[in-house]
Amino acid sequence: MISLEDPILPKDDYIEAIRRSCKELYNETEKDGSIEINDEGINRFIEMIKNNNFESFKKYYDTNNPLKVPLKFDTLEEELNFVALNALLAFGSGWRDELHDACKRGAANTIKFGIISMHISKMNYGTINHMANLTISDISSIFQIPLLGEEETKENMPGVTVSTKHCLREFAEKLQYVFHKTALDLKKGGYKSLAQFIMHLINSTKNEVNRAEVILKGIINVLTVFQDSAIVNGKEVFIFKKAQLFVYSLHKAFHKKYPLFNIKGVENLTIFADNVIPTLLNHLGVLKLSPLILKSIEQKENMSKTNMDVKLRAASIIACERIVNKLKEQNIKYMDNEILETDIDTYIWNLGKEDNYRGLTRIINKDTIYY
Repeated sequence: MISLEDPILPKDDYIEAIRRSCKELYNETEKDGSIEINDEGINRFIEMIKNNNFESFKKYYDTNNPLKVPLKFDTLEEELNFVALNALLAFGSGWRDELHDACKRGAANTIKFGIISMHISKMNYGTINHMANLTISDISSIFQIPLLGEEETKENMPGVTVSTKHCLREFAEKLQYVFHKTALDLKKGGYKSLAQFIMHLINSTKNEVNRAEVILKGIINVLTVFQDSAIVNGKEVFIFKKAQLFVYSLHKAFHKKYPLFNIKGVENLTIFADNVIPTLLNHLGVLKLSPLILKSIEQKENMSKTNMDVKLRAASIIACERIVNKLKEQNIKYMDNEILETDIDTYIWNLGKEDNYRGLTRIINKDTIYY
């Protein structure tokens, strides 16, 4: 992925830029035989959704709401900061194995644990003062991430041992960086908290026809840690997974309680392409991967230098777009509602947590803060 100091952003519609750039990248990978979307696999996947009157699908339908937690919130500001942090910190998947070994939980649950801990401890989370002042020790304490590894005997100094750096310290440093960079960006924009920033976006876009697009653009333009783009084979690729998740989460969490949060155009969002979706799409036969990519995944190679993860995420966006288009062509609905790409995302992501799929080896990028 590209440097945050030199971001590349779309010149026009952001959601359309995601679809267009991912389609162009997928066409290249299809042409060279590395990644292919399998129409027969799509048909089987649709039958899987429909099976037993949507038995599996309905378990996870409309469940992607970050406020579905056993917590009490005293103000809307607290709720907004809580939802914002869930999107802001939705990364770390590349450290999944190490987190399970050391913390007995994966990346998503590590982040959820930390945010809930901040709320229970009554920290002023989501404010620029709190985020800017978080030390690496604070991060370790809040998220229960170890910083020190095993002790080693110092060479030529018998009896003297030194603590080594734990491999997860790098992940903790990335969390700290995201907090600090977000605080700087908010301060630069004249905001004191994530909640204040959100309310500005919500109030200033209430008359927009396609609010989702305008809010998405506002998030990405102000908060650089959401600028999920890359240059692959000399071409710009936009994914914006966390930013799209942010918009979707605001709508899901608040629109029934506060009409102002009914975000028009949210149905146009793509899936939130991470490491889980491509893995499951490959396993279920929707994506067909070359032996070279399969080997890279099975050997758990860090894909940060090859951009192979960008290609897989882009292909998963196009594959899920095709799934939804086929559902529409066949007039397949759930509870009289059109099935959206975000619904497919929620379904596949939760499938990945089931025992049948949890053990699948996933794509890895330890250097990213985007998924």
